[in-house]
Amino acid sequence: MSLWISLHLPFHSLDAAFPHWRTKRLAAAVLDQEQVCALTPAALEAGVTPGMRHGTARARAPQALLGRRDFQAEAQGLQQALLCLLQFTPDITLLDAHSLAMEVSASLDLFGGPRSLWRRVQDSLQGLSLNPSLAMAPTCQGAWALARQTQTRRRRVLKAATLPRRLDPLPAGCLPALQPWLEWLESLGCFTLGQLRRLPRKGLQQRTQPEAMQAIDAAYGRHTPPCTWATPPARFGRRHDTLQRLEHVHAMQAVAAKLIGQLCGWLQAGHRSAGRLSFTLHHEKGRHARPPSMLELSLSQPGWRPDDFLPALAEHFSRLVLPDHVIAIELRVDETQERMARSQGLFPEPAQWARQESRLLDLLRARLGEDHILKARPFASHLPESANRWVPAAQAGATSTDAAAPLLPEQARPFWLLDPPLALQVDRHSPLYQGRRLRLIQGPERIESGWWGNGHQQRDYFIAQDAQHARYWIYRQRAALDARWFLHGLFG
Repeated sequence: MSLWISLHLPFHSLDAAFPHWRTKRLAAAVLDQEQVCALTPAALEAGVTPGMRHGTARARAPQALLGRRDFQAEAQGLQQALLCLLQFTPDITLLDAHSLAMEVSASLDLFGGPRSLWRRVQDSLQGLSLNPSLAMAPTCQGAWALARQTQTRRRRVLKAATLPRRLDPLPAGCLPALQPWLEWLESLGCFTLGQLRRLPRKGLQQRTQPEAMQAIDAAYGRHTPPCTWATPPARFGRRHDTLQRLEHVHAMQAVAAKLIGQLCGWLQAGHRSAGRLSFTLHHEKGRHARPPSMLELSLSQPGWRPDDFLPALAEHFSRLVLPDHVIAIELRVDETQERMARSQGLFPEPAQWARQESRLLDLLRARLGEDHILKARPFASHLPESANRWVPAAQAGATSTDAAAPLLPEQARPFWLLDPPLALQVDRHSPLYQGRRLRLIQGPERIESGWWGNGHQQRDYFIAQDAQHARYWIYRQRAALDARWFLHGLFG
């Protein structure tokens, strides 16, 4: 059985044209083709009504602010909601300029059932400043009607048998396809969807368009129209213009977290992951303009969930020093990688442990700096002390320009090397360490290198053991007049 969650933005035109209308209690109205299509409660009290002409509204309420509908800002707001909801399902359809719906029946098991999914959707939309109205129903048009109505707060229907009982009391205007015939229906005394259903079906079809009957049948589940699924953009780049100047790091971090929520939805829809995020922090414009500040977030392993980015991002913001306040934050992702398939095994895979280690590594890099977290990278040398180079962890995965490291014999190597090697005392031709005699148990392994330069080394390596069974990696100089024993490594 299908299950839909519909999102409707009842104040979308006002939020796009007058972002501060809630906080400042503005008397404002939005005009579409010289007629009022949306207005604030203060404008309604001043005498402005929906559908009023521009001149009439200006004469009735001279103090009211009148602005034209900003279609571009509305489209961007709905796009924000779309990108955020893609993390729950790729099956999202745009219903009109203020509404969308998503089919979530295939996502219920993944997110713990309909109630858990409902809460997750609500939490993900909280930071977008869109003030959405949500509804859940077994049909797309039914969920849309429940989201558009204002009579009841009961907007969740899980069973098809319960849907008619919830839809019948709703006004007929909750279905946008019936808007052209509302006056005619009201003249017949038909105000609700239930009364509309009791009208003779054949006569209703003759006096309306086929779209009206199809919308009614689709809402009640008698007809399933085809859906056109929304397609996410090919590249991700989002900008958030703040309503006020941001001076504190926590406020900037909250805005960046909203952008990351949209990024994660976009990545989920394409089954992609990202390892490098570029934030642009825009400062004052005009006469006191400053160049924007850049913040690069680089991860050891690509991520696609908010938890993959937010901890490291918080560390970056805690160390951020800005020259001026911030008026907009922009997030851009230039490269993505295909995401690894989820394991179907019973036990955790080594890759899962590696992701946890990578998260810790990302936090340390963000807190201590890139140059303070180093990794060993192989280097072309047979000498143990020269067989690797320490490079920043971010560069450790890059392809080395040095020659490939030589293949060494499959001999045991200690975890810890002494720098420089420690000269050992000798008693009756046996090396001593801290007064304990060492017994050779494996070797020799002959290493000779540097014959083409001044650092010619000839060594015979052994694994030695003391009376307490501790093991050491020692070597003896070969072809030297004062050949001595040296301790070079300690086994764990």
